[in-house]
Amino acid sequence: MNGLIRAPSLPARRSRNRANSSTCWVAVAIFSSALSAPVLANPLAVPTAQYVADFEITRDSDHSYRVPARYVFAGNRLRIELVGIVTLVDLDAQKETIMIPRVRTYWAPTALAKPVPDARRWIGIETEAAEVIGTDTLLGHVVTKYRVSGTIFDIRTPFEGFVWTTAENIVLRAEGVARADGLTTPIIVSPVQLVVGPVDPGILSVPSTFGRAGPSDVGWRQYD
Repeated sequence: MNGLIRAPSLPARRSRNRANSSTCWVAVAIFSSALSAPVLANPLAVPTAQYVADFEITRDSDHSYRVPARYVFAGNRLRIELVGIVTLVDLDAQKETIMIPRVRTYWAPTALAKPVPDARRWIGIETEAAEVIGTDTLLGHVVTKYRVSGTIFDIRTPFEGFVWTTAENIVLRAEGVARADGLTTPIIVSPVQLVVGPVDPGILSVPSTFGRAGPSDVGWRQYD
């Protein structure tokens, strides 16, 4: 099972010619039929279902060996838990909020550096193409293995390697290398648990019992 999938190109500009208009309607009908077809694994697309996933992240550092992380995906709302720090992402508002549950404190929401169209920056790989390698099973889920080249994590680390994607487009495993600053270092994101289904909206917001950090409080990076 081999092949290459690419991100779809932008549709051509609509013509005023009647014949071209008819062709356009046929294309719309074909596209609508495709939408009703069974969903296939696709690391270029955002997940089609809400989920909570636990991972262990290993990078070439004494402080990054099997580091536990939890990712909560609910469309345009995300929750990322990493080393005691929780990041809430709201793609509709294009903002993120940092909070430290241990001290019941959150910091004022900040705008994302640049407009981000979807959640792949946090929960997958940002890439334009992926080569199908084969299929496998992880945590009881059938996954498709792809060779990819793009960026990983919200800091957009250059990445080359493989990802394993479920039928819901959930990237369940990533293994490859990071290429930055002239160095090549390994990256492994291993799955521990995956629960697919509606997410409790309450965990995607700052709890009412948390206090907002003031100007005199230390920055959240002091807890990193």
